Amino acid sequence: MGRKAAENRSRILRGIREGKWMPDTYVITLPESGNHIVDIRPVSLLTKAEREREDFLILGAAKGYGEACEVVRDMVDDMYRATGAFDWIQYMETLKEA
Repeated sequence: MGRKAAENRSRILRGIREGKWMPDTYVITLPESGNHIVDIRPVSLLTKAEREREDFLILGAAKGYGEACEVVRDMVDDMYRATGAFDWIQYMETLKEA
């Protein structure tokens, strides 16, 4: 989570689950297109069906697009350091082992 988002962590997580209007709040998700490493999406564009899907995975959250970009940069840096590649599945496995 971004620093600003972490200050309101429980409110943000509850708002995502309940489908509340949360302007300037973004989530980082697995990519919808195979050409991206991750997607940065405004919470307001998440559909009810996405929120209710059991396999829908939110990798991070941020207040503001700039903070979302910082969170993604940190995540990608960590992933590359751990795996030597841009592979989320392999990276998630390294986290389970830690």
